[in-house]
Amino acid sequence: MLDFLKKNEEAREAYWSILIESQWVTSAIWQIKDGKVEIVASSPGTRWEGDLSEAVDATLSSCTQSLAEDFQDPSKTVFGVSSSWLENGNIKEEYLLKLKKICGDLSLVPSGFVVLPEAISHFIKSKEQTFFSGITLGVSDGSLDLSVFNLGKLVGTTVVSRSILVSDDLLEGLSRLTTDLQNFPSRIILYNQKETELEEIKNNLDKIDWEKIETLKFLHAPTIEILNPNEKILAVSLAGGSEISQVDGVLDNTETDTNVPNVPEEEIKNISEPEGITVADLGFVVDTPKNFPKLPKFDIQLPKFPKINFSFSGKPFIFGGISLFVVFILFFLAWWFLPKATVTIFVAPKKLEDNITINLGSDLSADTVETLVAGEKTKSTTGIKTVGEKAKGQVKIQNGTAFPINLVAGTVLLSSSDLRFVTSKQASVSGALSPSEPGTTVLDVEAGNIGSEYNLAKDEILKVGNYPKAEVDATITANFTGGSSRQISAVSEDDRKKLLAELTKELTNQAQTKLAGQLSSEKMIVDTSIVFESEEEDFSNKVGDEASTIKLSLNLKFTAIAISKNDLTIISKKTLEERVPSGFILRDDQISYSFTDGEEKEKITVKIAANLLPSINTVDIAKKIAGRYPTVAEEYLQSIPGFVNAEFRLPPLLRGKLATLPHVSKNIEVVLSSEQ
Repeated sequence: MLDFLKKNEEAREAYWSILIESQWVTSAIWQIKDGKVEIVASSPGTRWEGDLSEAVDATLSSCTQSLAEDFQDPSKTVFGVSSSWLENGNIKEEYLLKLKKICGDLSLVPSGFVVLPEAISHFIKSKEQTFFSGITLGVSDGSLDLSVFNLGKLVGTTVVSRSILVSDDLLEGLSRLTTDLQNFPSRIILYNQKETELEEIKNNLDKIDWEKIETLKFLHAPTIEILNPNEKILAVSLAGGSEISQVDGVLDNTETDTNVPNVPEEEIKNISEPEGITVADLGFVVDTPKNFPKLPKFDIQLPKFPKINFSFSGKPFIFGGISLFVVFILFFLAWWFLPKATVTIFVAPKKLEDNITINLGSDLSADTVETLVAGEKTKSTTGIKTVGEKAKGQVKIQNGTAFPINLVAGTVLLSSSDLRFVTSKQASVSGALSPSEPGTTVLDVEAGNIGSEYNLAKDEILKVGNYPKAEVDATITANFTGGSSRQISAVSEDDRKKLLAELTKELTNQAQTKLAGQLSSEKMIVDTSIVFESEEEDFSNKVGDEASTIKLSLNLKFTAIAISKNDLTIISKKTLEERVPSGFILRDDQISYSFTDGEEKEKITVKIAANLLPSINTVDIAKKIAGRYPTVAEEYLQSIPGFVNAEFRLPPLLRGKLATLPHVSKNIEVVLSSEQ
């Protein structure tokens, strides 16, 4: 009795953490223990492209396979999402529907969500015992998720579409952010699921000469760090635990073993009877009756059941035992015949490539499609313009010649340091009466340019026009004043060109989507045939205008050529089929196309790339692996040419010794796929 109470005291509630990124899903089970978040089990990152619920289900199954059989599955769930899923602090409607579908399909109870960059900041604070100041950079195939933190506080976030160089995208993202910081923090954390790609990006960023970037200020060249992919799910779990209770750290009790474990010989054989599986393994609790008859062993075939006597007189324990035996048999038969599973085999394909030129109309039918796309975009200006006031004052012209002189308005006066001044109006200066009495007149003058350097002092002598200074000069009668200058943000020609290029690229992407939407599933767009003409182009500012931002409104008309996918596939297979080696097959879904610009509008040049997969009999494979444990099945699958890895999707209720592939081969779907 005391042991029972002790177990109840030690029981702790478990939670799911599900991290959803643009291409990857990761899950973990955690509990709160001694003021820390304890990771009970976690899954490796699973790539998803189609049904998100299926990918999440696969990661949940991966977590539960390593748990004890009496461990109760959690239902409360904390979701980790990227910044792009949020709008005004809330999850966007389209993504909220995805989360609701996941919870409905997998019987999960949402407890809240955390934003991955903020979770990473909190995780680093817990790990280093100091507030995080730095930049987090989430990398996916199509975009960068950039967030800036100062002493643990999020001061700015943005999402930037990826171009060729991540360094250019990072600088573009930072230039978009408007913060109160004088300098950006000199620490950048890179994260995604592919460490090899992050190493390449880190090397690229290390080559940036940060001191030459005048628009972005750092105290010193930032250090670039890579976050371990496994720590992302830890960060989400820690953030979730912090909302539920006062926790100060995370404990990862999971072990990752990349080696194939030593499987006992009895598990390698395809079992014919469930030896070693007890009624307790199936979730039943049974008292041990006196003189309980020993259950007979049974074969895979249905035994002939004895006729049951429903008379209860004197045989209550025997009746209970036989009833339990019948339930056990039924459960075993359900476990043997009903489960279904999907096994996806990833292989390294052989590649074939070729370039062909196709005549439109004769070889391949083609249609012209059109669409109008409009959009606006605002960009920070990078131009610098100097503005200010010109210095003004008065000079006394002295004519030492015997003849009068006429000075037109705009006559140039030069200082000893070659600063130019001009007269404001015309004037006549009489000749000298004597060498000691030159002809004089007083004129207003203005500096030839802006700047405080034109504020000259009284009594400085200036040269007048082309006259020798010894004959005619100008003396400043009082200090020149009013000269000033300052630098302002202004619109440059480069700002307008870049803004036009960026918005045009965005509208082109939108146009490709709209054009494809006009077609049936049997048609495709030749992307190199897309051309556009501007219907309207309106900049908010001209070159040289003082402005911190510039806005562009653009309307474009796009035209493209659409061709038949099926016809192109037929032409491609005819081109490649003679080069397919024996033992491999060419599948339609493993052929990809890229188009190149051609000189003639009536022809298109296509680069065909095909992944050749091994020719294997999936039915035979299903028979070979039926009833085996996934680790044992994977050892067999390694005999397939080009085998890389395998993904097993089993029913989530099967655990421990029950977690085998279905024993009926027809219930196993074997899918052959090329390595991503």
